[in-house]
Amino acid sequence: MTSGDFLTQDMGFDEPNYPTVLGIQLTPMVSGILLGLLGAAIAGATWVYLISPLMEENGTIQADVDSKEEQLKKAEQIKRDLKAAKEELVKVGKQREQVMSLFAKERDLSTLLLDLNQLIERNNSGVLASKQSKLAACPSWVREQYTKVAKSQTFEDQVGPLVAEAKLNKFQPAGVTEVITAAGSDSYVQPALLGKLKRQTIDVSFQGNFNQTQSIFRTIERLQPLLIIKNLSMTLGTKAQKSGGLYETGPGETIRFLTNCQPETLVTTTFKMDALMPASADVVAPPGAPASPSPAASPSPSPKP
Repeated sequence: MTSGDFLTQDMGFDEPNYPTVLGIQLTPMVSGILLGLLGAAIAGATWVYLISPLMEENGTIQADVDSKEEQLKKAEQIKRDLKAAKEELVKVGKQREQVMSLFAKERDLSTLLLDLNQLIERNNSGVLASKQSKLAACPSWVREQYTKVAKSQTFEDQVGPLVAEAKLNKFQPAGVTEVITAAGSDSYVQPALLGKLKRQTIDVSFQGNFNQTQSIFRTIERLQPLLIIKNLSMTLGTKAQKSGGLYETGPGETIRFLTNCQPETLVTTTFKMDALMPASADVVAPPGAPASPSPAASPSPSPKP
């Protein structure tokens, strides 16, 4: 007996009774499709209503964090820039103080005559010894001229000084201090400084030999006030030295040039000296107004006897 004996045409299986919803029979395939669609719908709804808003909120928060971090970086950069600016301001302030210290002050002008006269006199420290040494090489009739002060002065007026003595001949402030408002002939004043500086012009004249003249100018450069030299003029010798020097008549009416006993050539130097100062709030006298006495105004030193 086989299984075929039991299976007859009348004996068969009935189709399953699947539920029907809205006219659709929920077969396994249909149920699977519906479940898939339902899962996709739930996933889409979850994305739209939950995940997407969270991601947008997260993006907004992240953008806000990035913005705050950028602001923080900018704030730190601003702090660094501010610190650097303060340091630069201090540096510029110190430089300005150094530059302003180069300019003259009113009290400097009051002592400028004394300072200039002293630095000129320093060049005369070895004059006496040099004169004695030179006289030793001169004939007796020349040495005899220096036995008395008045006699030696008369002799040097005639032939010139045997040893030059540095001497300040003139120190005369010209009027009052004035604010420099136009460059004009003052090419040393830059346009940016016009109206910010004032000057006191002083007429100066001194004499000495070549070495003394060079030494005096070097010392003027080292004076504390900022001084501008202009209209420089130098004259060699004196009227007495135009004769050509000292000679004497030797045996047989021969004329001998006194090589080691010649007066030194005097250099007379004249110039105008501008003392520059920062312009202050004091009122500058208008053109035509009577000049007030300057603190640096002092009578010119008289020649030594």
